[in-house]
Amino acid sequence: MSRFAPSRIIALIFARSLCFEPKIVAGIVLLALGGLLVSCSSTSSKSSNGIPPPNIAGSWEFLAVSSNGSATGVEVQMTEGQIVDNGIVVPSGQVAADSAQIAFVTLGTGQNQTTNITAFGGSCGALSGTLNGLAGTATALGAPINFTFTANGNIFNATAFLNDTKTILNGTYTPQAGNTCTDPGGTITGTVVSVPTGMYQGQMCSPSETSCSSYDDNVTATVTSKSSTITLNLQLSGLDNTNFTLSGTITGNAFSVLGTFGGGGVNYYGYFEQVYNPTVLANVQSLYLVNAADPCFSSPGTNCTTATIIQVPLV
Repeated sequence: MSRFAPSRIIALIFARSLCFEPKIVAGIVLLALGGLLVSCSSTSSKSSNGIPPPNIAGSWEFLAVSSNGSATGVEVQMTEGQIVDNGIVVPSGQVAADSAQIAFVTLGTGQNQTTNITAFGGSCGALSGTLNGLAGTATALGAPINFTFTANGNIFNATAFLNDTKTILNGTYTPQAGNTCTDPGGTITGTVVSVPTGMYQGQMCSPSETSCSSYDDNVTATVTSKSSTITLNLQLSGLDNTNFTLSGTITGNAFSVLGTFGGGGVNYYGYFEQVYNPTVLANVQSLYLVNAADPCFSSPGTNCTTATIIQVPLV
């Protein structure tokens, strides 16, 4: 499995100190026309048994496995509309995510059945952008859930099984005619995810560099989150002996954060994943971070596919 080479990207993986639980990664490509939002409606979407649709709004990671073997993580902060039924506000069953609520990563299978990032941006290109979104309908638990989704301007139809409010199973997705993306469609699954907050330790390239051949700093990162926002407080020692903070938005397991370092602005892309640690013989919750100023991110839709990750043992 390819990884981002240190000579191309500032990459970092932190091993989380106190977390060993396996990461649940699942996927479903759902996206819709960018900017599509669901509003409240006076029309009831109750199922045939009169029960309102389930509330499935929240942070999701969907795994879209193409029939050509590629796997895309669709990272979604999904919203759901509301209706008033007999004076009570209930979910409408109309789900959506606009372009700011979706991101894409390319995933591969790592050791011990972990699912790890190999590139930012999915099978259709861009990590994020205005041509991304999702819209769909969920009527009931144990029933089909249908989506129309857009990835970098390419439209797909998806149908899956809503197992419960946190799991989507047995899905398929198919491209619409006219797509320029070569993804032929395949299978889709999905699950609700939460931000693995806490303390991480590892090594990273100096934030003052846009590419490097070795890791210059030891780092302790404290991750906090509120709603769809995330903050990383980074304490560096080595080439740089200082603290600085990155903050931004998170969608699923992916995020984009901004901060100031050495008097200049910095932007990082990140992803939470489980990585097998041979020292402790267990999957370890880890944080993967890349400096967005690297040349491979300078053009929209460009993936960084030359990759090497250095896994940091637990301290």
